[in-house]
Amino acid sequence: MRTARRLALVAAGLFLVAGAGTGVKADDVSSADKLLCTAIQATVCYEDGECLVGPPWSWDIPQFIEVHLDEKKLQTTQASGQNRETPIKNLERSEGTIVVQGVENGRAFSFVVNETTGFASIAVARDDRTVSVFGACTPLPE
Repeated sequence: MRTARRLALVAAGLFLVAGAGTGVKADDVSSADKLLCTAIQATVCYEDGECLVGPPWSWDIPQFIEVHLDEKKLQTTQASGQNRETPIKNLERSEGTIVVQGVENGRAFSFVVNETTGFASIAVARDDRTVSVFGACTPLPE
């Protein structure tokens, strides 16, 4: 059963990677103070070396995250019903890149967003695993 699940996750991950190169669009976010980011593909690696690729919801990763650069916080969308909010400890905008970092509940996270394309690379590290996510961001309407 575990092997079948791994194969299904790998197949879903390959499908998402193929779609990411051809159909996923993001926006210029260079003048935005609020972003809406969506998770496209996730990889989870465990301390024993096992890594799984698949859809973000397989690991309770929210489909959408609001990034409030002006308020230095991340939060789930109201529609998600998750009511999660996390403070941003470090925020840097330079050379066309937004870097957001923080620590909460024993997890360290880092977002890197290309301001011109809106594409995001996200990493979360905790005691027994790491999670990496590729995503896309768009300006969040005021």
